[in-house]
Amino acid sequence: MIRNYFKIAWRNIRANKLFTVLNIAGLAIGLCVCIILFSFVNTELGFDKMYSNAEQIYRVNMETTEEYDFETWATMPNAVGPAIAQNISQVKRVTRLIKDDFGTTASLKIGDKNYSENNLYLADSTIFKMFDFKFLEGDVATAFSKPKSIVLSLATKKRFFGNQEALGQLITVNNNDTLQVSGIYADLPKNSVMDFDMVYNIMDSWMGTNVYWSNASYETYVQLEPNADVSEIEKQATALIDKHVDKEGQYFTKFFLQPLTEIHLYSANVREGYSTKLGNITTIKSLLFLSLLVLFIACINYMNLATANSQKRAKGIGMNKVLGANRRQMLSLFYVETGIMVFLSIVIGYGVSFLVLPLFKSITGNALDFQDLLAAPILIGLLIIWILVTLIAGSYPAISMSGISPLILVNKSKKKGSASEFVRKGLVVFQFAASIVLIIAVTIILQQMSFIKNKNLGYDPNGIIAVSVKSAETGQQIESLMKGLESQVNIESISAVQSMPGANESGRAVRKLATDNTGMPIASCRTDGNIVQTLKLNILAGNELPETIAKGDSVIYTLINEKILDYLGYKTPDEAVGKIIHTELGPRAIITGVVENFNFNSLKDDVGGYMYYKSRKAPEGIRMLLVRYNSQDLSQFIGQLQATFNESLPNTAFDYQFVDRHVAQLYASEEKTASMATIFSALAIFIACLGLFGLAAFTAEQRRKEIGVRKVLGATVSGITQLLSKDFLKLVLVAFVIAAPVAYWFMHKWLLDFAYRTEISWWVFAFAGLAAMCIALLTVSFQAIKAAVANPAKSLRIE
Repeated sequence: MIRNYFKIAWRNIRANKLFTVLNIAGLAIGLCVCIILFSFVNTELGFDKMYSNAEQIYRVNMETTEEYDFETWATMPNAVGPAIAQNISQVKRVTRLIKDDFGTTASLKIGDKNYSENNLYLADSTIFKMFDFKFLEGDVATAFSKPKSIVLSLATKKRFFGNQEALGQLITVNNNDTLQVSGIYADLPKNSVMDFDMVYNIMDSWMGTNVYWSNASYETYVQLEPNADVSEIEKQATALIDKHVDKEGQYFTKFFLQPLTEIHLYSANVREGYSTKLGNITTIKSLLFLSLLVLFIACINYMNLATANSQKRAKGIGMNKVLGANRRQMLSLFYVETGIMVFLSIVIGYGVSFLVLPLFKSITGNALDFQDLLAAPILIGLLIIWILVTLIAGSYPAISMSGISPLILVNKSKKKGSASEFVRKGLVVFQFAASIVLIIAVTIILQQMSFIKNKNLGYDPNGIIAVSVKSAETGQQIESLMKGLESQVNIESISAVQSMPGANESGRAVRKLATDNTGMPIASCRTDGNIVQTLKLNILAGNELPETIAKGDSVIYTLINEKILDYLGYKTPDEAVGKIIHTELGPRAIITGVVENFNFNSLKDDVGGYMYYKSRKAPEGIRMLLVRYNSQDLSQFIGQLQATFNESLPNTAFDYQFVDRHVAQLYASEEKTASMATIFSALAIFIACLGLFGLAAFTAEQRRKEIGVRKVLGATVSGITQLLSKDFLKLVLVAFVIAAPVAYWFMHKWLLDFAYRTEISWWVFAFAGLAAMCIALLTVSFQAIKAAVANPAKSLRIE
């Protein structure tokens, strides 16, 4: 019996080639999208679950005070880890983790070669057991037993030493510490938030030995004893704040534990962490929703085309029932037919997913590999998808068509407004409503991204290159480099600074009175001048910071923005110039000038307080040069810049970054969202058009005689095209009425994430509705015109 079902089903599939191609194409596209996105989601959800202690490992996060807007930080003072280890018995291991020099790129010297390294970390030795490091060379138990030891990942070892022996080799970090390689460990999994390539002992640095409760720059991880009480540990950890920190110095009020396996996807509201491998659970949910939506639209296509084709197959079904087939057998036949179609679609979609994987990686930047598509959960998921899609897509056609009466053989009449026709129209409305929502969403996302790119930030990041000089051996080397660069014709201005805007400034507080315990949190950045000219800041009052400071001058000269001005209560910028400003920098700090607010952080955040300062005894060092250039030949300019750099700093790696690219990186996630949303929208609309194309073909076939009669009576091609198109356009209009408010609600919520955002304009909805109308009209018109130009004699010759 089953064999006969397959034979009949295959015969029916081959007999309806157009409907078969449209169905398989729609389902294959939808399944291809699902396969790739399910693979991506599977990888994202599997982050950090490979470690044997994963269920017991937590990152300690802290909540700040009202002064810092009750933010959640992933970093904290380095005293927190040892205090937890000494005072909380349910904690088995503790490790502190910090990027070298607070996250800036390290300069390494190995032999006579210089290298730049972004993933050099310091950590306690307990990290090796906590995170299951697999040592390929050296011993995990003794990796940090000798002072000044460093361990490398296998990939890093090959990058620096090739196939040569690495153990015992010396590496000089930032022209300061010379470390000896004591171990090589297997590369950490790509789906781990731990992204370090090199690790050395934090106890070999002042960062580990100088324990304090002030600067919050260290990530702290704890491994709990089995069955430990997390809430009780959080209470005990929080109690350590009152024990070790005076009330007036408490800018954080609470510690809490975040499971290791949740860090990757649930850290959108957590600030100051070091890992570059952070995702977003909202993005995952959105991708799942979009992929299922595309697949559901493909299923709707199948249901629509299958039920539309029922008139054509009605006599065959009636004959089978006359010959003794019961409804259960007919249901089985239709499910088998759907199962074959879905299976073919899965095979095609799975094959295509391997071909488009490089495209997906290039658009989204997500590192999916072929092995991810071959993962067991994906293969099991394909089986589940096959069953579910067969049931979902096949149920309505099977139930409606198996219920056709044998009387269809003698009754040629057709009911107007039948249930199947009503359901078909409802499904078309759903398809186009979803498509219109996607068109509106993509348009608003692109509009917001354009708004961000074109908004005046208050400074000009274009044409500035940031060159790292933090590893310079002496201040004279930096001065020599600046003099060498000033002589080049392509350079407009140079500023020596602590950080580029929004990167590694220092956190401070400005107070209205020196006696105040609280104040306004600000970002402060040391500079040696020319910052207004280099960044093209708009100075409102006063002057640029002085180029030189006389010997013995202890004044700290500051340049503040309007946000600080407003907090201090000055009515005009001119009123503030020359006044004392109270910060941790010292008592002799004065306001030299006031600049217009500028967006040094993402436009998702409001402008905060920002202060540039210059003094002879600055607590922060000069880490980079901001160089504004006007060269058209960028590669030649970089070459000249590097040559000058190497002359002045021969033992330091040449490392640079374009400031405008740093700004663009702040919105990398939104750019990916825009790209993926555009692609999904296009696919969803294309699949909907496949179904509409098939329905138009069915309608034209169904009304073949009517069209023939109308042509004989003088109807024009345009009149017949309009006749066949108007019903579909009515459905698109209904879809627009449903979609518009839904899209507005979703996109209004999305835009709330940005402090600076575009307005949702009426033309976006008009554009989406018009686009949907045009797409539907073009899709239907092809079949309508084809039917309209057909010879009416052929239509009327036979039934």
